[in-house]
Amino acid sequence: MSKKTISFCGCNEGYEEVKGKVEKEFKEEVNIKVNKCIGACDKCGWDLISRVDGVLVDGKNTEELYYKIKKEIMK
Repeated sequence: MSKKTISFCGCNEGYEEVKGKVEKEFKEEVNIKVNKCIGACDKCGWDLISRVDGVLVDGKNTEELYYKIKKEIMK
């Protein structure tokens, strides 16, 4: 299985918690990047966001975002 790339927006408040959980659980399976912007500014101010291999993933809170990222990783 090839490594998935997870991109977080550095301006998105709360990404650090989710990033830490992803790193802890999927350390060998993912490459994690923190970018200045991931091109979803309309969602960034309202939701937690990330991209998994380019696919936008969002959540209302850290648990929801983590769950959705985990689901994308497992595909």
